[in-house]
Amino acid sequence: MVAQPPPPPPPPPPTSSGEASSESRVFGLIAWLLGIIGAIIALLLKPNDRFVKFHAMQSLVFSIGLIVVYIIFLALSHIPYIGLIFAILTPLIGLLGLIVAIVGAIKAYQGEWFRLPMVYDIAAKLGI
Repeated sequence: MVAQPPPPPPPPPPTSSGEASSESRVFGLIAWLLGIIGAIIALLLKPNDRFVKFHAMQSLVFSIGLIVVYIIFLALSHIPYIGLIFAILTPLIGLLGLIVAIVGAIKAYQGEWFRLPMVYDIAAKLGI
């Protein structure tokens, strides 16, 4: 029996607008790591770059949503009996935000069009 050579690897999936430049990837990283401020800076400095806008809008929507959820949990933590549950969960909101921001920053710096579930849908309606 003759061993056949392995098949060639499949081609990488195409991106919707080609490869992101290194400058675009850095702005995507900044948008994720600096939250609302970073997203606004990225949108102001690179308004016509689709990759930057894609990541900056998702970061902006995620950051605003995170702040809203944090405020709600903080308010609910003052209710007797159930407040203890929310008081324990409130710091976890910040930890979740940090983890998502780091993952988003890594994906942006790698040039990936990373779609955060639900956040992407809202950002798309706002005009990614």
